[in-house]
Amino acid sequence: MKHIGTQEIKTERLTLRRFKVTDADMMFNNWANDDEVTRYMRWQSYKSVDEAVEMLRQWSENYEKEDYYHWGICLDSGEMIGSLGVFIDSEHDHRAGLGYCIGRKWWNNGYVSEAVKVILDYMFRNTDVERIEAFYAVDNPASGKVMQKAGMEFEGFARNKFKSRVGFEDSNMYGIVREMWEVQK
Repeated sequence: MKHIGTQEIKTERLTLRRFKVTDADMMFNNWANDDEVTRYMRWQSYKSVDEAVEMLRQWSENYEKEDYYHWGICLDSGEMIGSLGVFIDSEHDHRAGLGYCIGRKWWNNGYVSEAVKVILDYMFRNTDVERIEAFYAVDNPASGKVMQKAGMEFEGFARNKFKSRVGFEDSNMYGIVREMWEVQK
């Protein structure tokens, strides 16, 4: 697969950029320590800023790889409010998965939909990815609305698709393929 890595992207209201270790306080305070935000995540809420520092060190090292796509979602003020990642599931199949998380204070403002749209464009324009898919716990329909607004299509339901921090989650899956994206553009 052709890769470009994580580059800074600006939208109307946001800057999507690489994480830095110095973002630890914002990450911890704005989303990673909130049990409600992390309810459907695969990881536990952070108990200290040190956990954010350690994670950010790992992520920062991964930016050396061209096939690593992970952004901090920042408001124009510079405040980091969440994260968004595209993870290459299969080089052979040119397939990727999409995931995101945003602080509760910024829910229902369209920030994640805006970020996902621009990231789908980024991936289809700059790599030869053929398919990007995402899934969400059925008890978290707001996440599904993000996928719909970004132009992804519902593809199915799966029982116990993933294990969140509270147990196994039934999920709905959305996807978009290059041909669909080209038609939408």
